[in-house]
Amino acid sequence: MKALIDHDLVVFRCAASAENDSLNIAIHRVEALLDELLTKTGADSYRAFLSGKSNFRKTIYPEYKANRTAPKPVHLEALREYALEKQNAELAPDTLEADDALGINQTDDTMIVSLDKDLLMVPGKHFSWEIKGKGWTKPDKFTEQTKLGGLRLFFEQCLKGDTADNIKGIEKIGNKRAKSMLADCITEQQMFDAVRNAYGNDDEFIMNASVLWIMQNEEDVWKDRFNAYVQK
Repeated sequence: MKALIDHDLVVFRCAASAENDSLNIAIHRVEALLDELLTKTGADSYRAFLSGKSNFRKTIYPEYKANRTAPKPVHLEALREYALEKQNAELAPDTLEADDALGINQTDDTMIVSLDKDLLMVPGKHFSWEIKGKGWTKPDKFTEQTKLGGLRLFFEQCLKGDTADNIKGIEKIGNKRAKSMLADCITEQQMFDAVRNAYGNDDEFIMNASVLWIMQNEEDVWKDRFNAYVQK
């Protein structure tokens, strides 16, 4: 089994944890975390992906992630370079994010390794590793996502938005209401119709969905999916 590593998260977390330490300590931590992830997943090989500098989502919605104004960890760029040179990490294809590269490369024989819940819209095997904070622990978790389960997560996000990425959904719809609105939908077409009706504005729906959608093949443009749903 091949692990598909969300290396954006790996290098960011290791850089942030070594903010007051030397680069050598940050490098040790990124090596240790990668080894730990491969051991925990039982992977016999891996591909690690980093996002590039350009991002098609910002051309669709310029405010995408504009809320992330905190300074980046001091060792972040050095760890990215180290990952590319020493850990065989790969940059995602031009204008795509690491998330898209993970989604595109997911197969029956791979497992996406990430802490990002958004990636659970991609069917298949997933692993999120243990993280800890003051007084709390989020344990290791293996998940096997179905196609319909992934689409339900995506359409719920379309309704409620994603504050982490500065994506607005429909006003006054939060997590609980989004789940309730789709609870009786048993097909992807029913979920699409419910969300489209809730928006009442196709342009806004297409914009938000296009930014939220994680690609699952290299031609996977969400507007094409929208048109296919409408024609059914």
